[in-house]
Amino acid sequence: MDKRRLAGTDLDTSVICYGPMRAAKNRSDPDLPIHKRALEAAIERGINFIHSSYEYGVRWMMRDVLLDHPARHDLLHVIKAPVPDWGDRDFDAEKLERRIDEALKDLCTERIALVQWMWRCRPIDEAHRLPLLEEIHDRVAAAFERLRDKGKVGHLACFPYFPESASAAMACPAQEALIAYYNPLEMEMSPVIERLAADERGFIAIRPLYEGVLTDRFASLRDVPDGHRLAGEKYSSAFRAREKLANMIPEANRGMTRFAIRFPLLSANCASVVVGLNSEAQVNEICEHAEAVMPDPAAIARVSAVMSA
Repeated sequence: MDKRRLAGTDLDTSVICYGPMRAAKNRSDPDLPIHKRALEAAIERGINFIHSSYEYGVRWMMRDVLLDHPARHDLLHVIKAPVPDWGDRDFDAEKLERRIDEALKDLCTERIALVQWMWRCRPIDEAHRLPLLEEIHDRVAAAFERLRDKGKVGHLACFPYFPESASAAMACPAQEALIAYYNPLEMEMSPVIERLAADERGFIAIRPLYEGVLTDRFASLRDVPDGHRLAGEKYSSAFRAREKLANMIPEANRGMTRFAIRFPLLSANCASVVVGLNSEAQVNEICEHAEAVMPDPAAIARVSAVMSA
């Protein structure tokens, strides 16, 4: 498994980051052995970057695998830390530390390599998010430094949801990296990513397969069976964009899953791509797709031109 340095940090991450978003939620799940084996297989394939969140409700499963795993001290963990969360009125430094402490225990590690900090508010719009960021960010930075001094965390990254929030957040020196949705259908963060490259800061891509739209399984919405989660009207525009991509970009037409996994890595500034990995077969497929990807800004520009036309 290839590794890349997350620019501006000391983290050499595997280009694929294991994601457990759809793993088993309880011990009665019949697929539990398959999900455990997926994590084991990911580590065996050389994936050293592990994403998780208390919100997913799957860390108990991860702990079962990691507790006595001989490679657990070599893993780099990135965790979601939504503080403030939806129901919070303000940033709470003690709550942030509790989230870190929970993760340290659950993941059997001594340090969270990268904290994916998020600030949530209602209404969910920039008119409320931007003033809240300005109000709390100095306190966030100070709280994180205290956690770093304690040895609990390594680096701070931000998951800002929207481009304007991303620009504002990444203007703060404490934010060392960006974590963002990034795929051929979601390139709104591109201007921010380009500015980060100039600052020698990196980013991590989430949702490369656009929830399953950008795979080889379904070429169009017409192919999705009734009752499938992708059959809803909310995905109709995404499938139209997918068809456009396949028609205009030869590499996508020859294999959409492979193209989508490799696409974020065409940016030299992208250190890793977070992918939900739920079986050993899926681990092997995704890892093979991610082999030997060379940065290619021209290829990114072609896709951008096609999708914006």
